[in-house]
Amino acid sequence: MSRIVHLSLKVDDIQKTGDFYQKMFNFQDAETKKTRDHTSRHMTDGEIDFTLLTYDDDATSAESTAAGDGPCIHHFGIEVEDLAKSTEEIKANGCVVVSDPGVIPVKFRAPGGTIAELVEIGRYKTDNRGQKISRITHISLKVEDIKAVGDFYIKLFDFRDTETKKTRDHTSRHMTDGEIDFTLIKYDAGTTSAESTASGEGPCIHHFAVEVEDLEKSTRDIQAMGCKVISDPGVIPVKFRDPGGTIAELVEIGRYTQLGR
Repeated sequence: MSRIVHLSLKVDDIQKTGDFYQKMFNFQDAETKKTRDHTSRHMTDGEIDFTLLTYDDDATSAESTAAGDGPCIHHFGIEVEDLAKSTEEIKANGCVVVSDPGVIPVKFRAPGGTIAELVEIGRYKTDNRGQKISRITHISLKVEDIKAVGDFYIKLFDFRDTETKKTRDHTSRHMTDGEIDFTLIKYDAGTTSAESTASGEGPCIHHFAVEVEDLEKSTRDIQAMGCKVISDPGVIPVKFRDPGGTIAELVEIGRYTQLGR
């Protein structure tokens, strides 16, 4: 089973946004570097490479706006054993590569419209340095067809289904790479909940979740740090807009069930 090893947020201020995740969840810095047309602040929760990126004002690469013009959850990265072979396989399954020719990792538009990335095994370093860190346990994509999109990730990366269910105004297909709860969501037509369009009207990487020990305390803490809760009152998990403009979620420890590898 291929693993999700990287999650990248496009933001305007990598310093401010990164400092929030460091203070609130104890994410650790790995490195900050300039690559081609963007600057990346790499951080980690001990398992996932969590990257904040800002593109240069004059960037013209296709990937710079592939997930939208403004702040967003830009892409996630999946480890593969053979980068060239996997690139040919995604193309054969209808995906369009959005990275410029020769650029590695290989970003592509997956079925469902969101951006993912193929990376070689061992690319990202995720040492927690002995620190206790809140973990990213869930990534959710908003798509139009949870069946077609989910079947792609099963076929190409051997992700596994855990459950599909209806909750309030959306249907969720929960899957896993063995570590992360990878969820495809489709909102009901005519829904008016704030969270349904919080990350945009169309297909997108909608949110990711961080486990916390005390949900009520953590909710107060994020609000004290200027974050706005967008979940309807009383709804758990608690979705909020972070300082960089993207949507994250607080979840209690053990909420998501992962299949063993």
